[in-house]
Amino acid sequence: MAKKIIFPSEAELSEMRELLSKSIASKPLDKNATAVDKIKHRVCKEFVVYKSVHQLTQKDLATKIGIDEALMSKILHYHFDEFTIDRLVKYLNVLYPKLDFKFDLAS
Repeated sequence: MAKKIIFPSEAELSEMRELLSKSIASKPLDKNATAVDKIKHRVCKEFVVYKSVHQLTQKDLATKIGIDEALMSKILHYHFDEFTIDRLVKYLNVLYPKLDFKFDLAS
């Protein structure tokens, strides 16, 4: 016997589209990303992990770092174009005072 697939109603879909249109989507790393963009992406990932592990809200994390919640949202969603590596590292260093980096260099 085949399972009956229940699809959301048009009203439910419309409501979800409205909610999603108001939120910022996470930006994937481009397949041709530069080394700088790859580093920025990796640093942003550390904020996402920290937020999750410590069960913080975006606002709580922004307050802890001392930045505006809108900037925190950009970092958490990988919209790092307006950030320099040193600025992102400065923010991450607030969370990890003994921050250290290691690089895997391709041969």
